[in-house]
Amino acid sequence: MNAQEIISSGILELYCSGLTSAAETAEVVQWAQQYPEVAAEIEAIQSSLEGYAQAHAIVPDASVKEKIFASINSNEKATPVVKLNTADNRSEKVYAISPVWKYAAAASIVLLIGSSILNYTFYNKYQSANKELASTQTELQQQIASAQSMDTAMRIMGDMHATQVVAKSIDTTADMGAKIYWMKNTSDVYIDPANLPKAPEGKQYEFWAIVEGAPVNGGVITTEINGKKVHVQKMKSFGKVQAFAISLENAGPAKTKPDKVMAVGSSI
Repeated sequence: MNAQEIISSGILELYCSGLTSAAETAEVVQWAQQYPEVAAEIEAIQSSLEGYAQAHAIVPDASVKEKIFASINSNEKATPVVKLNTADNRSEKVYAISPVWKYAAAASIVLLIGSSILNYTFYNKYQSANKELASTQTELQQQIASAQSMDTAMRIMGDMHATQVVAKSIDTTADMGAKIYWMKNTSDVYIDPANLPKAPEGKQYEFWAIVEGAPVNGGVITTEINGKKVHVQKMKSFGKVQAFAISLENAGPAKTKPDKVMAVGSSI
């Protein structure tokens, strides 16, 4: 073969990778001595492989580096073992691994680690995006609920059967109270507690109807949901009512008698 055929055959790449047999190695050495082009090609291939390994290498700890090079030097000095006189009277090929490929293997491990770090980074960004999406969806649901509440409040306020009762504070110096909408055709009762201040810690507002001179509990009043004012809340239904009242009680189950009445409104 001429120099160009040798270069195109691919055997030079195998030689530089340490994958040629003893006979093939001898041939390549002979060709390199015979053809300057072949020698130049071998040098170029080796430089390319070494350049790749060095471009992707990382600087290890000094002690690790010493151990690695000691191991490499030990392997380079080892005498290849060739098995002779086998049962079929043939020798088996024993391949040595070129130091270049050892560098390439190390570079591959570095690339694998880098890929794992990149995947972990993208996974964290994916998780963060999911959390932001969940937060946005929650906020959207709250906005929808708020809009529905306002729509219900507007519908109740405009209902022709609604009798509006204003429960005013019994303390004339306190600016508080609530609007009550009593549907006489259905006996449904709604309260707009937006003008009630937030109940103190451990306390709650409770709604009362005065029926035949006696107070009847109509339920616990909710003034806020997720930090937003409540504009309409359906309470217990009442048929015949003389007045409505709002009391401030200790938090817990609804009471049978009011402890501290805060506001009263007459339905008559």
